[in-house]
Amino acid sequence: MTMRTTALELGSRATSLTLAAALLAPSPALLGSSTARAAAPAPEAEAEAPAEGAEEAPAGEDPTLAEAKAKFEAGAARYTAADYGAAIDLWLEAYALLPATVDNQFIKAQLIYNVARAQQKWFDIDQDIKHLRQSREILVRYADELDALYEPSQAAIEREKIEDQIGELDAQIAEWEAEQRRREAELAERMRPTFDFEADAREEKRNKAMLGAGATLTLLGLGGGVMILGGSLMAKNAEEQIGNYPTEADVLEREGYLEQGVAGNALMIVGTLSASIFLTAGLPLVGVGAAAEKKRRQRRRDAGVEDVAQVRAVGPMLLPQGGGLSLSGRF
Repeated sequence: MTMRTTALELGSRATSLTLAAALLAPSPALLGSSTARAAAPAPEAEAEAPAEGAEEAPAGEDPTLAEAKAKFEAGAARYTAADYGAAIDLWLEAYALLPATVDNQFIKAQLIYNVARAQQKWFDIDQDIKHLRQSREILVRYADELDALYEPSQAAIEREKIEDQIGELDAQIAEWEAEQRRREAELAERMRPTFDFEADAREEKRNKAMLGAGATLTLLGLGGGVMILGGSLMAKNAEEQIGNYPTEADVLEREGYLEQGVAGNALMIVGTLSASIFLTAGLPLVGVGAAAEKKRRQRRRDAGVEDVAQVRAVGPMLLPQGGGLSLSGRF
């Protein structure tokens, strides 16, 4: 009995027809010796339909092989309809049904080869790179089996064909990956926020005003600290000097030092008030202004706008003879 099947453009035409003939031939062709590898192509003419009441298939035919043939035919139909996912599933089911015998080795290998080609066709539809990668892996494994499937001379020819296909797949995969990188870079560029130079200038002006006001108040607060120190020295000196004038004759000198002590105490009070008020107001302004300026400059860097000079830190600085404001930056 012969059956007609659709010729698939998978690999060379002779290979596909050999596979179709092997799967669609009567079961003795599959169960016999290795002559299944040389099975002739299926005839192109339509087989005559059996007459009504014709005898059924021989009782000795293996139902598993019959099911494998049916799944191969169904997969071929799905392949022709460009339903490559369904075709792959059906051919893999047929592959699983075929017993792992020497006679079936060639057929099973060709089924896997067809799956690899179907994966490539599937990629043309949905552009999912996993199809090409799976196809490449299948072809690499298929190439390892060529020596067991063909005579040495034919195996060399088939290996060259497979290696060419693997090279084409590598080129396709590399091209796809390069395109993905280009698209990702393009998307990142489009998603980058547009830099508003006017808003940046306003923010810079506001930050500088805060830093300037904070620095001024901080200096005044440090001045209060100097007043505290000076008043403390005056009061201490007056207290020490008063003890040197205990008699009535030293009243004027003692009163002078008492007045100096009172002035020193007053200076400490004023310095304490000044330091507490001005430092309490100035230091937070410096901190807030510096933090805001740091964020502004970070936004400029994120937007690709470079600064010529950057203020990195602002803070008070104490010296033995006084104090000041410390600025650090990068140029």
